[in-house]
Amino acid sequence: MLIDKVVIRKFAGRKALTLLLALALVSTLAPAFRTRADQSAALNKMSPALQQALTSSQSLVWHDPSKQTVRALIQTYGPVSSSFIKAIKAAGGTVVRQFTSINGVLVDLPVSQLLTFAARTDVERLSADHLAQETASHLEVATGADTVRTYNSLLGSFSGLDGSGIGIAILDSGIMAGHSEFGSLGNLLNLSRVTAKTDIISTNTNLAQYLLNLGIVSTALNLLGLNNDDGYGHGSHVAGTAAGRSIGTTTSRGFDGIAPNANLIDVRVLNGRGLGQTSDVIAGIDWVIANRASYNIKVMNLSLSAASAETYVTDPLCRAARRAVAAGITVVAAAGNYGKTSTGLEQYGSIGSPGDDPTVITVGAANTHQTDGRADESVTYFSSRGPTRGYSIDASSVKNYDNLLKPDLLAPGNRIIASESKGSWLVSQYPQLHYTGSGNTAFMQLSGTSIASPVVAGAAALLLQKNPGLTPPLIKAILQYTAQQVTGANIVQQGAGLLNIEGAVRLAGALRTDVSTAISKGTIKVGDSLLRSGAVMPTQSSTLAGQNFSWGRYIFAGGSHILAGAELFNRYQAIYNPAIVWVRDRVTINEVPATNTQVITTKVVEADALASSSGVFTNGGALASGIASGQGIVLSQGIVLSEGIVLSEGIVLSEGIVLSESVVSSGSVVAAEGIVLSEGIVLSEGIVLSESSNLGEP
Repeated sequence: MLIDKVVIRKFAGRKALTLLLALALVSTLAPAFRTRADQSAALNKMSPALQQALTSSQSLVWHDPSKQTVRALIQTYGPVSSSFIKAIKAAGGTVVRQFTSINGVLVDLPVSQLLTFAARTDVERLSADHLAQETASHLEVATGADTVRTYNSLLGSFSGLDGSGIGIAILDSGIMAGHSEFGSLGNLLNLSRVTAKTDIISTNTNLAQYLLNLGIVSTALNLLGLNNDDGYGHGSHVAGTAAGRSIGTTTSRGFDGIAPNANLIDVRVLNGRGLGQTSDVIAGIDWVIANRASYNIKVMNLSLSAASAETYVTDPLCRAARRAVAAGITVVAAAGNYGKTSTGLEQYGSIGSPGDDPTVITVGAANTHQTDGRADESVTYFSSRGPTRGYSIDASSVKNYDNLLKPDLLAPGNRIIASESKGSWLVSQYPQLHYTGSGNTAFMQLSGTSIASPVVAGAAALLLQKNPGLTPPLIKAILQYTAQQVTGANIVQQGAGLLNIEGAVRLAGALRTDVSTAISKGTIKVGDSLLRSGAVMPTQSSTLAGQNFSWGRYIFAGGSHILAGAELFNRYQAIYNPAIVWVRDRVTINEVPATNTQVITTKVVEADALASSSGVFTNGGALASGIASGQGIVLSQGIVLSEGIVLSEGIVLSEGIVLSESVVSSGSVVAAEGIVLSEGIVLSEGIVLSESSNLGEP
């Protein structure tokens, strides 16, 4: 990819000014603090957006200046107590929703009470309830999904891996269950594979009223008798990409998704304009965790993102996603579509939430250039680049950035064809998105990391069908280890590389099928054999569409480490336990700090040194070549907890790169990106549309 200039934005000055103004107003907005340190400590518990609300009169979906109230997520140390609920009510607040995936509540609270609650010893964090928005078959061949199954046209069924029995939860704008992609025999018998649904967003009267005040009306299509739960159109396309079934003919290749026989669970958290709030998504995650056994939900797709400057440790959406992973659900999230600035410069540090959490599989978008061969794949210009830039503020008021290696990998996300929801707002406003067909057999074309994400969600379903004992972190490791390197891409553009389903399935098939059960029973320990009886590591290369390539053979671990070598899969590693989160020198088990925990065995290769000179901008292909040639440090005593690959603050790169603090958003429904055509022409600015409304690159 040729780039004339690159830039990473920095907003430190704005943040410092906000903090100073907030400090100046403490005396008028809260009881007197004993010391200035107490004031600062209370402010540091509040997200940057809430700190700005102390001095701002801007009307946002979570901030009503006329009533002087905010809608905020308050996280507590431990379960929310009844006395805490009473304190909210006594302060003139209202409890809107209580969560189970995090210790916290959604509240409407007077602005004047923010600092009072921030000063409480039982409060850990206060965050604004931001907007959340959503960020072929050529698709089967381009990813290698075609190599793991065959289709019998006489029986109308697949043999091999098609996702059968696996439930994929789609948290989005809904799914048109009656579409031909989601039923047997084109859904002629009305036997939809959408096996369950719940509507979270319809209860969000706050968002509905806010949009109504702006003159925006979101209509549920079911009210019009159209038998459609997806008024926006994004969720149906995402579901079709993950698990749609559209068999080709002699004149058409069809538009099969990655796991065309998986069950789909429709969790509607975005409205008819593709908008929701963080609390809606968290409530959706709560529902998925509670119902995972009933519908065998093994995979959850989040093709959406919320702006957040918070560290992943306290970000409420990240925390809820981590809880889902700990419950055994593989969580796949879009990286975001902020890889390019409005002036056309490449932008690093632009991963959104919850894609910035270390436990989720964060997916960037690749451009296949509409060819089956993989030699011409490239990173799309819009795909968000790492590292993550959420931060916390320590007692000395110093910002500590997460700087995690993200995205985790790439998948096709440019001009992907899948289900078109009947009468959807997207196609009615932008008819050029329509590709072919009509009614319940219509298809549309979308681009974005929110379309690449369900490709990986479908791949995870195939791996779980092959080996039901895989855990979420083990699935991530398999997908990264077997990935193909993208020519010219660095590790915060491509992650560990391009999705390779063929290789991932072979590696999954070589591993024990009881890993998840053994972890839950405590019968497996670090260093135990991970290979199934009689199995050996498979050949570490793949051939797709006639092209042979080597696997990358490395994974991201510990937030900023690169680990490599077959020993990662010869022996069980503690990081495959979904309850364990390791980031640099911090290890937690179910969010509780752990000590004396061996996370990696001996003989694993530490490849950090291969990236030392270029850091996060290390070329993926060069890294893989170094590993293949035997470079790196073979661990003799297991991993030493350390910083790993460090991104130096203020680093000077070509053309003067500066570092973005995070994905910055005003929190309103106006987005600068708008709808982007293949030539990069802005079609509409105004109302926020999904990142996938991007028609893509040529």
